[in-house]
Amino acid sequence: MFNPEKLLGGLIRSGVRGRGLGRMVSGGAALGLVGVAMEAVEHYMGRPQAESRNRPPGPPPLPGSAPPPPPPSSRVSVPPRPPAGSAGPVAEPASGNAAVLLIRAMIAAANADGVIDTQERTRILEKLKSLELSQQEHEFILHELLAPKDMQDIVSEVNTDDLARQVYAASLLAIEVDTEEEKGYLQRLAANLGLDSAAINAIHRQVQVPRV
Repeated sequence: MFNPEKLLGGLIRSGVRGRGLGRMVSGGAALGLVGVAMEAVEHYMGRPQAESRNRPPGPPPLPGSAPPPPPPSSRVSVPPRPPAGSAGPVAEPASGNAAVLLIRAMIAAANADGVIDTQERTRILEKLKSLELSQQEHEFILHELLAPKDMQDIVSEVNTDDLARQVYAASLLAIEVDTEEEKGYLQRLAANLGLDSAAINAIHRQVQVPRV
């Protein structure tokens, strides 16, 4: 099962190469879908993982009776992983999914200075381990880390002012903004999204990140 809101929330919760803001991005500061993603991942992380393990065992079977059937699995079956050396098709999520767009915006921003190398990818995937990614989610995020989207590809999918603000906010949360490349990237992104100085200042206040 592919859950982009859970995946987006995990990236925001831990950061990509940025602050790992966690609960700082909450309530009114959450900027729409960013807040939905955070609620999704907090709900997912708060789900009792050991409920079935803590359940008392049932009564033993009567002599001569057939053993009871195994409980239905809660896991969604996934196709087998392609053999080593085969890239295999990566299932593309439905176009127009805002959570997917924000994931891509975060990864593109993290790649602004061109340093998402093997170690960076491994570190990001390690941070997401607590989300128990499905095979489809794992393959999707790895594919995006290996081939980040171009800024223009991301901007071309933004069709509302609200989504433009969310894309900028997600990109801002992904990085520390401590290099000239990152500063320049955010400036170009804001210009391409049509965000004026007042809107940018408001976003920085909402996510509690000073504007550089």
